Amino acid sequence: MKHTRKMIPLYTRLCFRRILTSKESFLLCNQRYSQSLKSNPSHQVLVSTSDDIYTNLALEEWLYEKENLTDKSILFMWQNKPSVVIGRHQNPWLECNVPRLRDCGIDLARRISGGGCVYHDLGNLNCSFLKAKPLYNRRQNLDLVVRAITSRWDVDLQVNVREDIVLEGLYKVSGTASKLGKHNTFHHFTLLHDVNVENLEMALESPMKMGVQSKATESTRSRIKNLSECDFTIDFMSLVDVIGHQFYKEAGVQGEIEWINPKDESVFPGVSEIRKLAEGWEWKFGKTPKFSTNRTFTSDKLGTELSLICNFEKGRIHRAEIVCDCSIPTVKEYTDTLQRELLGQRLCREDLNQVLKVHDLSHLVRHEQLVIEWINQCCVQALCTGV
Repeated sequence: MKHTRKMIPLYTRLCFRRILTSKESFLLCNQRYSQSLKSNPSHQVLVSTSDDIYTNLALEEWLYEKENLTDKSILFMWQNKPSVVIGRHQNPWLECNVPRLRDCGIDLARRISGGGCVYHDLGNLNCSFLKAKPLYNRRQNLDLVVRAITSRWDVDLQVNVREDIVLEGLYKVSGTASKLGKHNTFHHFTLLHDVNVENLEMALESPMKMGVQSKATESTRSRIKNLSECDFTIDFMSLVDVIGHQFYKEAGVQGEIEWINPKDESVFPGVSEIRKLAEGWEWKFGKTPKFSTNRTFTSDKLGTELSLICNFEKGRIHRAEIVCDCSIPTVKEYTDTLQRELLGQRLCREDLNQVLKVHDLSHLVRHEQLVIEWINQCCVQALCTGV
């Protein structure tokens, strides 16, 4: 790959590829959108001024829940600083490297739509088509984007049978998902134009897949390629422009691309509460479907084998069984205590660090110390806590 950028710090080396609007034009834009809510135009193109994943997902949900889409449709576009977004029914520990995300300052979010796991950064454009249920048509939305891009740039872009946008017939540049309600729908997807591939691969490499049983939706890995590798002039601003105007063109109307503040409670009342829930542990991790892990570890040096079985519900340890073939009574006592203390703990660093930290073992003989320290290391590895 041609990407050689360092992994840390992520956000500081990434920057917006757009010119920020002045305060006056930004306020004017908000005022214009506020007025357009009342006039209820048939079509709108909105672009977020935020690069925060929770804020942008919150506004998308707000538009889906609150807008009357009976007589209009909305194209909402945004970009995010580095983040990983999983589908509603996915397991974050199996889809990405949760400890590394935390260490690298990469946000983790759960969508209200289904589908697979995707990586976002400022080299990725997100498009969301919000329409009334009778007008829901994923293929139509994807075709519109392909026509928009190929009308300006000479790139081999098409929609395949899986409804992915692919480049040169091989490389996936867009992942797609949707949400259908009683009246409203949204169909959203990504467009990779200059994403950091090294960070994408690092973020989506889970260390926990061994020995795990889960019924959560699994992502399908695909070969990817950035649009900018075909034409360096393809960037966030140019994509917003060409796709936004194509949206109006195919609707047969004239309109402006409106930059909006997704945090503005005067325009989007209640959006901050949606964001708060989206950022919370209970939504991101607590909504994970039930799963279990069964790992066996062997130490030739200590001559010991350890079996660890855990069942997880709502992101917490529901059952823990730790069996060590070491016959030393103090080791058996330790594993029994550890089993009890793990019950009910969230699968997160703050909770497990308190349980798995090594206590004062100075009163034990050296071999007992080594076995207990090894047991803790095995638990850390199996639970992927990065303690």
